[in-house]
Amino acid sequence: MGPEERLRSRLRAEGAITFAAFMEEALYGEGGYYTAARSPIGPEGDFVTGASCSPLFGRATARLLRRLDGVLGRPADVLEVGCGAGAHLAAIVTALDDAGGRRLLGWDRVERPLPPGVERAGRLADLGTPIHGLVFSYELFDALPVHRVVGRASGSLGELWVKLDDRGAFGWREGELSEPRLAEMLASLGARLEHGQVADLSPAWAPLYRDLAGVLGSGLLVTCDYGFETGQLLDPRVRFHGTLACYRRQRVHRDPWRDVGRQDLTAHVDFSLLRRIGEQEGLATLAFTRQAPWLAACGLFEDLADGGPEARREAMRLLDGEGMGEQIRVLVQARGEAIAAWGELLAEPLRG
Repeated sequence: MGPEERLRSRLRAEGAITFAAFMEEALYGEGGYYTAARSPIGPEGDFVTGASCSPLFGRATARLLRRLDGVLGRPADVLEVGCGAGAHLAAIVTALDDAGGRRLLGWDRVERPLPPGVERAGRLADLGTPIHGLVFSYELFDALPVHRVVGRASGSLGELWVKLDDRGAFGWREGELSEPRLAEMLASLGARLEHGQVADLSPAWAPLYRDLAGVLGSGLLVTCDYGFETGQLLDPRVRFHGTLACYRRQRVHRDPWRDVGRQDLTAHVDFSLLRRIGEQEGLATLAFTRQAPWLAACGLFEDLADGGPEARREAMRLLDGEGMGEQIRVLVQARGEAIAAWGELLAEPLRG
C-alpha cells in the first residue's frame, strides 16, 4: 500500500486530518516522495537545487571553508543538514583535495549513500563534539510539513483540514486549529491574517533551527532556502493564498492532490523566525541576502577565470536574477571568532 492508499484509508477512519499529516505521509511515509529509491533531485528528477546542480557551488563552499580556517585558527569542519545524496559535499571534497584534518559530515532524514570522505552524522542532539566551522543547509526547511492556517472574519484563526468527498477525492474542509501553537507562532511574529487569507506554517521550523544553532560551537550557520521575512511572507496583496507549491517533472503547480507521493510538496520559510531563534541561541546575524551575492562573496567568480562554456552556463543558472540566484534567500549567522572577522569579510560583497 502506497502513501495515497494509506491516506485514503486514514481519512475514512478519522474523517479529516491536518495538511501537515497529509504532507508528512506523502513525502516521508513508506514509498513516499523522499523515501523512494530514486532520488527526486537533479536534472533527471523533479527539481534541481543550487547546491546540487553544479560543482561550482561546492567549490565556492570549499573557498569559504579555507577562509574560515584562518578565522578559526584550525581546519574548519562542515556539517550539511539535509544533504540528500551528497552532491554538494562531493564537490567540496573534490575542491579541497585534502581534508586537512577537518571533519566532513552529512545528515539527512532519509539515508542515502554519501560520497567517500564524508561521515554520516547521527541524530543532531547526539552529535557530541560541536562543529567548529560551517553548519549548512539548502532547501531543508521548505520541505518540513506545514499546517494551512486561515484568517476568519471575526479576527480568529481556523485551519484547512484534508477530507475525502463523497466520490473519494481529496479536498479541503475548514475547521478549528489543530494546536494552539499555530496561533502563538503568528502572535510571536506580530502577524495577523485577513479574512480568507491562508498562511502555511510549520511548528518544526523553530526547533530544527534551534538544534542547528546548538551544534555550532564556533563559525557560521548558513541557511539557503525559499522564503521571506514575515512582512513579505504574509503580505495579503501577493500571497493571500499561502505559498504551498508542488513540483513534478521540473514543473510547478498548486494541486497537492495530484500524484500523491510522487510529487514534491513545499512551502516558503519565515526567515524572521529563524533569525530570531538563532539570536536567542547566542548567534549574531551577519547577513540576510540572496544566493547570487552570497556565491559571489564566497568566490564563485574565481572559478570562472579558467572555466569553459559549460562552467559559465552553470554559473549563469546559479546567479540567475529571475531564478534561484534571486529567489533563494541566504541567512548567515555566526558564533565566536567568526563574528567580527566575517562581519568585515562579507560586508562589501553583500552590501547590494
